[in-house]
Amino acid sequence: MFSPETLRNLSWMLDDGITYLNHGSFGARPKEVFEAQIALKKEFERSPVQFLDREGKERVQRARIIISRFLGCSEKNLGFIENATTGVGCVIQSLNLPVGSELVATNHVYNGVRQLLRAACDRNNWTYREIEVRTPIHSPQQIIDTVIDGISDKTKLLVIDHVASITGIVFPVKELVLACKERGIPILVDGAHVPGMLDLNINLLSPDWYLGNFHKWVCGPPGAGFLWVNDAHLENIHPMTISHFYKQGFIKEFDWQGTRDITSILCAAIAVQWGEKFGWKHIRNHNHSLAVSMQSKLIDAWKSESLSPIDGSMIGSMATVQLPIGFPLVEKTADAMRTWMYDQCQIEALIIPWQDRTVVRISAQLYTQLDDIDRLIQAVEASKKQFFSTAN
Repeated sequence: MFSPETLRNLSWMLDDGITYLNHGSFGARPKEVFEAQIALKKEFERSPVQFLDREGKERVQRARIIISRFLGCSEKNLGFIENATTGVGCVIQSLNLPVGSELVATNHVYNGVRQLLRAACDRNNWTYREIEVRTPIHSPQQIIDTVIDGISDKTKLLVIDHVASITGIVFPVKELVLACKERGIPILVDGAHVPGMLDLNINLLSPDWYLGNFHKWVCGPPGAGFLWVNDAHLENIHPMTISHFYKQGFIKEFDWQGTRDITSILCAAIAVQWGEKFGWKHIRNHNHSLAVSMQSKLIDAWKSESLSPIDGSMIGSMATVQLPIGFPLVEKTADAMRTWMYDQCQIEALIIPWQDRTVVRISAQLYTQLDDIDRLIQAVEASKKQFFSTAN
């Protein structure tokens, strides 16, 4: 665990006046990582052609070596993209499926991915369906049984979250990958939240595709994500933007997708090295322990039912807790409540309807403290007068 002195000495770019409990949305950058990217941007501006054209390939390859080791995967299978949702688009456009094919996710799917899958089905006369995995979830086996039972003979792709965005629940992807292989069903794992949150070895998981972000728990800059592709699919996948190196190899295509800011990729590797100074295992353990304590404190205060085992065995660095009964279920009102709490109480936390209740998702990172939860509880209590009249 980190000493209080170590935590105090870490310098983040966040406003000290805000209680920031929403690292899971867009992450946050330590000053060291932010300034490293600024230095790279200045270097680019001093000699753009030298930086991007002559040196860019080698720079990105050095970053790939660092990042692939961190992700537990082969360099030749790792492509860089802007974000995880873009990676889903790359996979979907590579599919050659007959009319009537079924793409399946669960109701925990990230909404941006949901809409992307729906749009692809509309274009190709496929069918999109979600398997409902109800909460509370008491064990990984509950998820495994529900998902496997929900697969049909028409299912041609399963899209599964490794860490669900809304609920923060860690899905048993290893078992689901094996189940899909036994049934001959390709599986795409959305690991948007996983790097930096969970110990990850993509080669051992060996799904058909795995994708994730570096701007969240790795604390890298926005604009840096990755797509890992199994050997069986390498020849058939291309980036969303086709450029000079079409059909000249997976790495060449994904390294050059037109002119783009490669400093995000380079700085993702710097962020990985930043975490290595402290030890990623120590960071993950610290954040997980804090998230479990935060969750327990909220559940005790609000007498809520835990969405997953109370011991924290199915969450990482995020926890989602039901608000007290009576808070609004309408998404528009939940958004207004979140904005009100930010404006009036300087609290940043995700508030959103889930199933038949409104929930709050909180994130634990090195800059958060257990006392932050007291401020969240006070802000929710203060919001009653403003929002109970519109509750339904």
